[in-house]
Amino acid sequence: MVYPGSPTGPDGQGPDEQGPGPVPPPPPPSGQVPAGEPVASVPDPGTRPLPYPDAGDAEPAIVPRKRRGLLAGGIAAAVLVAGSGGVFAWQALDGGGTQPHDVLPSDAVGYVRLDLDPSAGQKIEAFRFLQNFPLFTEATGITDEDVDLRERFVDELAAATGCDIDFARDVEPWVGERIGAAMTPPSGDGGEPGYVVALQAGDEDAATEAIDRILGCGSDGGEAEGLGRAYVDGYLLVTDTQENADAYAGAAADSSLADNAEFTEAMDLLGEQGIASAWLSGGAMFDLFDGSASSFGIGAGSSADDGMPSVDDLRDVVDQTYRSVALSVRFDDRYAELAGVVTGSAYRALSGGGVDASVPDDTALFIGQHDAGQYLRDTWDTSLESVPDGAEMLAELEAQTGFTLPDDLATVLGDDLVVAADASGFDLDDPDGLFGVEIGARVVTDPDAFADLWDRVQGLASDAGAPLDGLPLQTTDDGYVLATSDAYAGVLLDGGGLGDSDAYRTAVADADNADSVLYLNADTVTEQLLSAAGDDLGDAERQSIEALQALGIALHLEDGHLELSLRVTTG
Repeated sequence: MVYPGSPTGPDGQGPDEQGPGPVPPPPPPSGQVPAGEPVASVPDPGTRPLPYPDAGDAEPAIVPRKRRGLLAGGIAAAVLVAGSGGVFAWQALDGGGTQPHDVLPSDAVGYVRLDLDPSAGQKIEAFRFLQNFPLFTEATGITDEDVDLRERFVDELAAATGCDIDFARDVEPWVGERIGAAMTPPSGDGGEPGYVVALQAGDEDAATEAIDRILGCGSDGGEAEGLGRAYVDGYLLVTDTQENADAYAGAAADSSLADNAEFTEAMDLLGEQGIASAWLSGGAMFDLFDGSASSFGIGAGSSADDGMPSVDDLRDVVDQTYRSVALSVRFDDRYAELAGVVTGSAYRALSGGGVDASVPDDTALFIGQHDAGQYLRDTWDTSLESVPDGAEMLAELEAQTGFTLPDDLATVLGDDLVVAADASGFDLDDPDGLFGVEIGARVVTDPDAFADLWDRVQGLASDAGAPLDGLPLQTTDDGYVLATSDAYAGVLLDGGGLGDSDAYRTAVADADNADSVLYLNADTVTEQLLSAAGDDLGDAERQSIEALQALGIALHLEDGHLELSLRVTTG
């Protein structure tokens, strides 16, 4: 797998101004970004802090601090009224108009969104995928696309709490399709992070009355009275105090999260936001919680003389490797996907070619890495800078072993690294060895450099009294292969067509260009696992397990960001 380096760099609040090339122009206004075009992360006036009331001036909230957790739970319940199971409320076909990020604060440090009305294709694909698993139908009772789980949730909530709330009367007239929530910076020094929830609502009064009734169920009404509310562009904003609600609403008219260049860049790179999406600013999160570093003995701005990195050093690492993280849950009728984008100047594009998946089609587990050796060389110096006394420790290791780093390690990883496992002989009743599993690695690398390295490794092992003569390693014309048996080494050398199989290409996003891949073929072990389970599983559980085909993780590096995909597929 690819692991980024950890270079030092800018403060992370804006773009990577130390990178090559001219500073790009500011992004166009929200809603005018061409599809597929990333927005430059440059300083933007929309990222200025909101005029939050100072902690010393704010009126005390009616709800005590110790009950904030219960309050958050109540708000979550209100969100669920509009959203639980709403993925399957298919009455409308295409979403449009104002999004939650258009009415949430521009300086949010984190954001989550649930779209109950995504594209028609996403809704239908989600239903078709989940219908492959009888456990889903058994648990939810969903048998067709027209069910509205919002109504079911409200009915169950009313029955469980005794609330006098009816979906058709109290919720359906105002409920919208979109819900968003943001975490905000503290309103004063040393304060707790804030929050604001945005509920799409066509009728402000009806929505407020329904939420008050839900939050007031089983209490004296204090929780509902302590919340602040404001109505902005078709959304009801709900937060901890009325003063904060008014501040959020007022600021939304001038700038919103849609004007935050860091957010916009990450979400544009992410693309299709699917059923649900999320975003966080790594730098802002670090600033929010860096006070906890003192519990590890780390002092802000320290020189790290005690061997621990300073807070400033850690902040630099975050800025370069996790400046922003954006995630999306998407569906196809054959897979569910968690897609993501991580931005930071530590990420560098590798040369073309993608992962070589030429192993047998029935391979149970496959791990592939393209150009890992070169990536290691490219990021070695910056990675070493993030380790206190790293250069000194490296020099000592080289003096003791005779290794030359990173070159020798890059030779081991090579240009193409493949790890594969064959589970055709898998037997849970055989506790010896690897339960009948064959596993091996095939590496394409400089054969002369590897031969020289292998001679040195064997010499060190012999000097230590642990010769490696019996190690099942074979050198080849273009590298080496290491396997649990000579027979499986031969299988890996012969290759195969996994990379061209439908199962692999469905599970591995953009398989031809992936730089790192992990692929697990569930079909190869399902029969053995079900046999081992015996009669402990019911029919729905067995059929749901049998429906699983594969799991695939793919990573792709570009200059300035990392793209990732995790897919679960069904046959």
